[in-house]
Amino acid sequence: MYPTVALDLDGVLLDFEAAWKTCAAWTLRRPVERITDDYALEDRFGLSRREVAKVWDAFHQGNWWERVHPYPEAWDLIEHLSGLGACVWAVTNVDARHLHARALSLEGMIPEARIITLGAKAMPEDRVAILRDLRATAFLDDRLDNVHAALPYVPICSWIHRDYRGFGEPENGVLVIDDLRDFGEVLQGFLYPVSVVA
Repeated sequence: MYPTVALDLDGVLLDFEAAWKTCAAWTLRRPVERITDDYALEDRFGLSRREVAKVWDAFHQGNWWERVHPYPEAWDLIEHLSGLGACVWAVTNVDARHLHARALSLEGMIPEARIITLGAKAMPEDRVAILRDLRATAFLDDRLDNVHAALPYVPICSWIHRDYRGFGEPENGVLVIDDLRDFGEVLQGFLYPVSVVA
C-alpha cells in the first residue's frame, strides 16, 4: 500500500514567519519582533491592520514567496515519507500565481506538479475536497480548523503545534505533534503496526 500524504506548506514545511518578519522589517523600515504567541500577524508582531496590509502587498508583489525557506527538519520528514513509499502532496492557501515560487521555496522537496494552490480565501471545506480527491491517508497542517474539517475523511489528521495561541482545543482524534519528524513516525506506525507477542 502506497499512502498519499498531504502537507500544508507555511508553518509546516516552510518557515513562513521568518520570511514575513523580514519582509515586514524591510517594508516598514524598522525592526519587527514577535511580541506574542498569537496566530494573527498583527497581534503576533504588534502591527496595525494597515501595516499588515502594507506588508502583505509587498510580500505578494516582490519575490518573497520564493524566500520562505524549509525548516531544517522538513528534509528529514520528506526523506522518511519517501522511505515509506508515500506520495507526498502540498496543499496551500496561496494563490495559483505563486505556484512556481512555492516550488522554488520547497527546493525540490515536492515536485511542482504535486503542489495544489487553493487561493488565499479558501475555506477548510475546499481543502477537504482536495484531500478526498487525493484519497489522502494522512494530513498535516498548522491550522486547527483545517485539521478538524478533515477529521471525518482522512485516517490520520495531525496538527503541528507551533506554540501559537488562538486555536482552541483539538478535537478527539486529532494527533498533536510539536516536532515535524514525529509525523513520519506516526505514519510508519499506522502503515506497519508492530505486533507484540505475549
